[in-house]
Amino acid sequence: MKAFFLNLTRILESNSKIYWSVIVAIAGCLILYVAEIVHIQSLFSSIHSQDPAVIRATIDPIAQRYEWARFVVFGLAVLWAVLEYFKTKKRLNLQ
Repeated sequence: MKAFFLNLTRILESNSKIYWSVIVAIAGCLILYVAEIVHIQSLFSSIHSQDPAVIRATIDPIAQRYEWARFVVFGLAVLWAVLEYFKTKKRLNLQ
């Protein structure tokens, strides 16, 4: 376990792209969240019904698409970080 943390520290120190993957994931998710808010607010103003079932049926599919988009952005960032981790581990000849 001690060797794992020492290797992880060396890998993180030598490759800043791992940090960038985390930053890109956070920024991407925040951008998608703000876009979802703006999209739903503009859609909400065009709905002329006060029935909660109609409003929910209109907004839920859009919110679900944004949720899946955030999962995809987060998953791609994790994949990027893992690839950079293993590439750096191989370059440093670590176990």
